[in-house]
Amino acid sequence: MVVEDDAFTRSMIVSTLQLQGIDVVIECALAAQAIRSCNLLKPSLALLDLDLGAGPSGIDLALALRRSHPTIGIVMLTTFEDPRLHSPGLPNLPSGSVYLVKKEISNIDVLFNAIKKTIIESGSLPKEIANNLTKPVFSKLSDSQIETLRLVAKGLSNSEIAKNRGINEKSVEQTISRIAKLLEIQSMPEINQRVQISRYYFKLTGVRNADDKS
Repeated sequence: MVVEDDAFTRSMIVSTLQLQGIDVVIECALAAQAIRSCNLLKPSLALLDLDLGAGPSGIDLALALRRSHPTIGIVMLTTFEDPRLHSPGLPNLPSGSVYLVKKEISNIDVLFNAIKKTIIESGSLPKEIANNLTKPVFSKLSDSQIETLRLVAKGLSNSEIAKNRGINEKSVEQTISRIAKLLEIQSMPEINQRVQISRYYFKLTGVRNADDKS
């Protein structure tokens, strides 16, 4: 089963899997549709996008699928380096799931091997497979720093971020300063720190901002 809200991307993934001899029995955009179809057709594996637009995330869907189908394999294929960059407070993926960042897939073998290994009968993957294929969480930043990073990238001012997070502006300034230090963003007159932080966020989420011509 392939669940991806972008029709073009979904079509490309399905075509690629079919060329590898994988039988795609379900392709859809919405979590609710995926659950209904899964209950009927019972696929061996679900390949999910993390960001499914408004409503449940790919992780929410993964947890629901694993509850109703304990042996289903799950691959999360996403542009986000860390799921917290999509939304703070997301639960962990079910055990045995593989988290793959799209830009790090150098060839189809990486995805194909992940798919083969996650068709499971238990709730875990062999340790060597998990080490090779599971993207570690972006551990430099705390959850609160991740959220501030996201709000800075959205263009919110310090006062707006403070109101959004229920803290004072001084705390926001300190958090932004710590983020810049952790991300090794230098404080220089010719460098706008907030712009650099935003560009870093866009890089981690796979979003191409208007100033990025590369």
